[in-house]
Amino acid sequence: MESIRRKPLRAFFRCGLTLLGLTCLLGTADAQPKLLPSEQFPGPWLEITQEIRDFLALNKLSACSQALGRQSSRDPGEYLLYCTRDEKLWTSWRVQPAAHKVRGPGKLFEGIALPDSY
Repeated sequence: MESIRRKPLRAFFRCGLTLLGLTCLLGTADAQPKLLPSEQFPGPWLEITQEIRDFLALNKLSACSQALGRQSSRDPGEYLLYCTRDEKLWTSWRVQPAAHKVRGPGKLFEGIALPDSY
């Protein structure tokens, strides 16, 4: 009698595991390979646009009173900013003005040197 009850339960778990496995495979099939920051933001350093300045002001990011940016090779609406107030202490920020997203402050990325001049 017990073996009869276990068969539907085993079938249920097998079906669940199969679906989980397929979901994982499908989820990674279209995933883009991870790029190094220097590949995702290849440069050159550019003066930031008025749109980005307005976005920084809207978000009250005073740490970015002096900033230069690099556009993402993967998403043209995303920028890596290196910001400073005194040209001594620099922080990194990732901004997407159109999507209203900002991440930071963060450390400077290895492989992406400070701008030569501001």
